[in-house]
This record gives sequence, structure tokens and C-alpha cells, in this order.
Amino acid sequence: MYLVRDSLDAESIPDLLARRDRLPDVLDARDALETKIAELAAARRTLENLAEIETALESMREEVASGQMPTEGDRRFHAAVVAAADSKLLASFYETMRDGIAESRKESLRQPGRAEDSLRDHERIARAIRAQDAAGAREAMHTHLERVRTVRLLNWDPN
Repeated sequence: MYLVRDSLDAESIPDLLARRDRLPDVLDARDALETKIAELAAARRTLENLAEIETALESMREEVASGQMPTEGDRRFHAAVVAAADSKLLASFYETMRDGIAESRKESLRQPGRAEDSLRDHERIARAIRAQDAAGAREAMHTHLERVRTVRLLNWDPN
């Protein structure tokens, strides 16, 4: 089994193990927090929020079309959904998780074919938010985060 990296920087086995051990907790927290955020975003979004969500999606589309890992578009999309939820406390919780979220995003997007799948997931979330379908947005976000959870690193056993 090989772990594919997006750079030539070496990562020590202890660092990989620490990241592998940390990732499930980050993903559990993301699911709990971001599904609620998506639900609130669908209920509270403004036209300005929708424009920012669409701008982020367009950034993701461009990154995917050019063969890049869509980390910036993904980051902007989730930030736009947080803004649309209009909850200072949930936004604060989200901000405290920023590094773990970035790490889980990068790990997920390293998986073959994941960029395209992620883009489709984000488009589903955006459609539900646009339609003010709170339950649909919550479910689309949960489905997306379940996909994020399926990374090779979590099944890696160095022994």
C-alpha cells in the first residue's frame, strides 16, 4: 500500500500516525457542526450569501478543470456557508477548528477522483441552500462529510 502525497516533503511516521489518530475526531466534530451550519444557512441565507457561495463554487470548478486540488474553492465555499448561517457562536466554533478542517480537507482531496466528487457534493449543498431546504442542506452536508471520512490514511497500518 502506498500513501500518495501532493508534495515531495517527507512526513515522519510519528506525524502521519498523529494525523491518522486526530482525523476521526476532527471529522466527527465537522459533521456535528457543519450539518447544523448548512441547515441554518438554508433558512437564513441572503442574496449576498448566495452570490458568495456561487463564487466559491466557480473557484472550485476552475481548480478542478485545471487539474488542481480545489482546496481554495473548498475553503471559500465552507466559509460562505458559515457566513450564511448567520450565527456568531457557530462561526467561532468553526474558526477554532480551522486547522483541523484544513487538514481533513487536504487529506480528502488527495484521494483519486475526489476533487470531482467533492465539487458535485458542494453543488448539492448549494442547491439545497438556494432552495431554502434546511433538511436537504443538512443531509447534503452530512453526505459530503461522510465522503470526506473515507481516506486511505485512516486504514493505514504501518505494522
